[in-house]
Amino acid sequence: MAKIHVIIPAAGSGSRMQQHIPKQFATIGDKTILEYVESIFSHISVIESISIAVSSSEKYIDNISHKFSKKTQVLISGGASRSETVLNTINLLDVSPDDWVLVHDAARVGLTEFCINEFIKYFSNDKVGGIMAIQVPDTVKRVNKNNEILNTEERDELWLAQTPQMFRFNILKKALLNYDGLPTDESQAIEALGLKPKVFKGNPLNFKITFAEDIVRAEKSLEILGKNNG
Repeated sequence: MAKIHVIIPAAGSGSRMQQHIPKQFATIGDKTILEYVESIFSHISVIESISIAVSSSEKYIDNISHKFSKKTQVLISGGASRSETVLNTINLLDVSPDDWVLVHDAARVGLTEFCINEFIKYFSNDKVGGIMAIQVPDTVKRVNKNNEILNTEERDELWLAQTPQMFRFNILKKALLNYDGLPTDESQAIEALGLKPKVFKGNPLNFKITFAEDIVRAEKSLEILGKNNG
């Protein structure tokens, strides 16, 4: 039976937060954002391992790594880009070709165990895998460099990509190795192989913390989900 291995890229500096620490180590209540993310996956029984990928210069992880579950390991596998970090981490894992690699942003706290279990179940028999995403709620306009509207896009066909993104180990590794440039996410690399990942409907609460004001939104999301005990 194929096993599921989680990778949490946590090597980014989070410069857009304009804080002195990377966003994944910012705190909400009595926990760091990274602790919230790790704890979501650590309680899911079907997940075999969790790998948190950090850079060699990371100085905050030691303060919280002792709080992680027994299935979690911290790897010095951070690269110059997200895709390089994921590929570096993949190369350190002892997994089978048909095992699943589930990648999740270190700054998305708005998930529940139920949602992740449904996500995993949805793709469990798929040959490729797919991503969590939400449908675009607003009318979308395509514009040129002069901000002139060229046309209105078909909204029903547009989705906003989130994480987790889950793919077969051998396919994801091949995709990242062969991609020409830097993919914005794992799915883009998979698509470049000519494959068609599927989407699983996610939740608007599962947004990526990017700017300082997002911390307040994330705190409210955790309250809604009943996970903020700080």
